[in-house]
Amino acid sequence: MMRVRDYMSPAPVTIDAGADYQQAFKIMEEQNLHHLPVLDAAGNCAGLVARRDLQLAARCFQEAPVEIGEVMHQPVTTVAPDADLATAVARMMADHIGCLPVSDDGGSHLVGIITETDLMRALQDLLAARVD
Repeated sequence: MMRVRDYMSPAPVTIDAGADYQQAFKIMEEQNLHHLPVLDAAGNCAGLVARRDLQLAARCFQEAPVEIGEVMHQPVTTVAPDADLATAVARMMADHIGCLPVSDDGGSHLVGIITETDLMRALQDLLAARVD
């Protein structure tokens, strides 16, 4: 069975909820990311921000300083590292989201992130195995 842990990106790049949304833009540009988990003061996953959220915020707030906590999605849908990939795909499709933070405690402790790109790698592996 294909598991989330086998395709997730461990130790994802994150941002603090109190950071300015423009800082998130900078991180995403530098790291070529489309999603950024947002951590609260205790280091738990409090939300998720996508590049399109930041683009919308830029149009609404222009140069005004706005905390990322004001534009992030919450509550966050997470998935366990030992979940099968079909569960992750179903959750992402049902919620119309492009990634899932991976949590080993049912919600707040982030151990990874799985994105549409990771799922494409899994599909590639599956298709290659069928050819062999």
